[in-house]
Amino acid sequence: MPQNIQHLLGPTGASALLGARRPHTPEEAARQFEELLLRQFVQVMTRNLFRESLTGDEAPGWLSTYRDAQRDALTDVLARHLAEQGRLGIAELLLRQWQQSGYLPPSDNEPESNP
Repeated sequence: MPQNIQHLLGPTGASALLGARRPHTPEEAARQFEELLLRQFVQVMTRNLFRESLTGDEAPGWLSTYRDAQRDALTDVLARHLAEQGRLGIAELLLRQWQQSGYLPPSDNEPESNP
């Protein structure tokens, strides 16, 4: 796609999911990764959420014309909420692994381990 047209379409992929934010710190990158991963989990879990009617029969799903928009909005809200809670600990695990691998200096609140 020509570049002069592509910029009119807006961000795509991960930059669209993150609002075109680029991480400025390793901590921010880890949090963004956790949010992206959680979004994928929630997206799979809510895939069929709006496909059936409220009565459970084979009738068209409620709000079927808005199904994808509703599911995407719900997915974004749930993923962001779960990431903000930090209870899965994915971002912390990534940071710890990066520190142990030598990509980041040890944090001030963790004692250095001598191999």
